[in-house]
Amino acid sequence: MIGRGILGAAAALLLVAAGEPPEAERMVPGGRAGWVADPRSGCWLWAGGIEPGATDVVADWNGACPEGPAMGPGRAIVTWQSRGETRRMDYQGDIIRGKNEGRGKLTITEGSRVVSEEEGVFRDDRLVEGRLALPRLRIEFEGRLLGGHPQGPGRLTVQGRVFEGDWVNGCLQQGDTWVAFTRPVETCAGQDT
Repeated sequence: MIGRGILGAAAALLLVAAGEPPEAERMVPGGRAGWVADPRSGCWLWAGGIEPGATDVVADWNGACPEGPAMGPGRAIVTWQSRGETRRMDYQGDIIRGKNEGRGKLTITEGSRVVSEEEGVFRDDRLVEGRLALPRLRIEFEGRLLGGHPQGPGRLTVQGRVFEGDWVNGCLQQGDTWVAFTRPVETCAGQDT
């Protein structure tokens, strides 16, 4: 019994031993992506895309963090206040060095409203293959993404209308017209499509 108590205390020390993330690498709302610390465990989560003026940015991680950044399977939640309501990024899945990496699901909410859902394979904190849904807009994409844009075989559904084919950098040519997702349609006939 005494051995278990010592092991538990040692594990608790390891969780908080990493301390705060370096100041120059912390997330800045409306600015750079970076680390957000879990005040209970001391674990760090990588976060970005939080709008300017956001306050009370807090991380919550239920997995391991042997060197500061979250590591392994678990649930990562980052919450903040903006425009009078609580906003939240809730990720369940695999994390490596504080970033979404491997299979997982990310849900972003404003108050009780779901803004977006991403489910599938993540690399370096970005969805690279799977499903991206914007429920309030009735938009859903299934396929591969490169740099945040559909790339390769994929299917986009917009309010019941389906656009399916081989996407190039967020654009799909359909006869003489272009369909765009994640970028302006005017840019689709450019050099990168």
